[in-house]
Amino acid sequence: DGMDATVPVPVPVLSLVAGGIGGAGNLDGVGTAARFNGLTGAATDGAGNLYIADNGNQTIRKVTLATGAVTTLAGSAGMTGTTDGTGVVALFRGPTGVAVDAAGNLYVSDSGNHTIRKVDVTTRAVSTFVGIAGTPGGADGVGTAATFNFPGGVAVDSAGNLYVADTRSNTIRKVVLATRAVSTLAGNAGMTGS
Repeated sequence: DGMDATVPVPVPVLSLVAGGIGGAGNLDGVGTAARFNGLTGAATDGAGNLYIADNGNQTIRKVTLATGAVTTLAGSAGMTGTTDGTGVVALFRGPTGVAVDAAGNLYVSDSGNHTIRKVDVTTRAVSTFVGIAGTPGGADGVGTAATFNFPGGVAVDSAGNLYVADTRSNTIRKVVLATRAVSTLAGNAGMTGS
């Protein structure tokens, strides 16, 4: 088969970047001094930062990978809501997935609010990007005319589109970031099957 059986197979290296093993909480700090509570999503920005949906704390956390420093970017630990604002003024209800676009903006699936929120990582300003807080659904539309039903995982492509796993609608949704137009890419809202 042309394979040399003596060539060693590379072994992946796993290391702890931040957080303490076995201890949930909410604490900014460096490396293992930091605490999280129910992490559900993570994304890197290509500039050495990792952004995390800290679902149990209702916050978005930032890890500077070079130093292991953890800071709270947005949200207020233990408080839920729909408030847009800056830093701890902004409130989430079940942040689940995070994705970063080419301009460095962070998109958060705010599952319990049925919305996608946008976070300016420089100013820490949070705004509702698409969806209507407290209104579940599967309607396509632009901005707040579109509805989601517990959006989960999110991803951004190089063409400026955001893809959303709309969990309870059983669909994959596409959001054009430049226009905030939401369409259903795959699946049929409210219908299950394979």
